[in-house]
Amino acid sequence: MNKPIVSLQENASGFFDKISSKHAQSMECKKGCSKCCQTDISVFEIEAERINDWLTTQSLEEQKRLLELWKTPHQTGHCAFLYNDQCTVYEARPLICRTQGLPLYLSTENILDYCPLNFKEGNPPKEDWLNLERMNTLLSFAASSENKDQRIRLKKLKTKFTESLSQ
Repeated sequence: MNKPIVSLQENASGFFDKISSKHAQSMECKKGCSKCCQTDISVFEIEAERINDWLTTQSLEEQKRLLELWKTPHQTGHCAFLYNDQCTVYEARPLICRTQGLPLYLSTENILDYCPLNFKEGNPPKEDWLNLERMNTLLSFAASSENKDQRIRLKKLKTKFTESLSQ
C-alpha cells in the first residue's frame, strides 16, 4: 500500500482526534455522525485503492456481509458507503471524510468553514484550523507520485467492489 496516502490519512485522523478532544464541548462530529455524508463524492484513485486494500484484508465473512449490504438500496443522494448512518469503510475512509467537521481554512479566499453543529460559540483559535489547500496539495502529490491522480465517484467504486466480490 502507498505509504504517503496512509500517512496523510493517519495524520488527518490524528489532527481530528486532537481538535475534537480539545474542543469536546464544541464539536458534535464523531464516529456515527453522518450529517456530512449526504453526497456522492469522488476521490483520487489512490484513495480508492486504499479502500480496496482495506477490503481485501477483511475476512471472507465480512466481505460477504458488506457485499449483501451494498446490494441493498441506500438513501438517494447519500454516500454510496453509508448504511444506517454508519460508514461501511470507516477505517479506510477518504481524506475528505476524515476532516469533516474540523475548522477548514481556505487561505486563498480567507474563509473558515466548519459544520454548523460545531463551534456555536464562535471560531476556534487559528492554531486549530486545518489549511484545506495545503492538505489537498499533499493529497494531490501523493496521488500523482503513484500515477493515481484520476478521480472516481464512490458510487462507481462501490459498484466495482460489488461486482468483484460477487465473482
